[in-house]
Amino acid sequence: MTATTVFTAGQVLSAAALNGNFDKLPYAFSAGTGGTTIAALSADTTTTINITYPTSRFSQPPIVFAWSDNNRYVCSIGTNTTGSAIATVRNVSAAAATGASTLYWTAVQMGTASAAG
Repeated sequence: MTATTVFTAGQVLSAAALNGNFDKLPYAFSAGTGGTTIAALSADTTTTINITYPTSRFSQPPIVFAWSDNNRYVCSIGTNTTGSAIATVRNVSAAAATGASTLYWTAVQMGTASAAG
């Protein structure tokens, strides 16, 4: 990340200068796996996976992105709160998937009062 201001050693830093440089960082961020593996899905079927965020990490429902290591699967987020989300995983292929897969996710809250920012 490129700083807005370049600070020098011994310089007194104002709150405004610090806020202006660090307001580009997320307020809260988390990443992980769905906690359970995704069983092999038949063609055009779905399953849901619960995602649990670390306790008290988010003050607003975060923006969540989920994906699988199986290219036949499409993931979407339905219910999303400050503590958890539900990912729906669909096999969009005309063929059944083989073997288990992993659901990966990231969640971000950019500001104290809003996930976007």
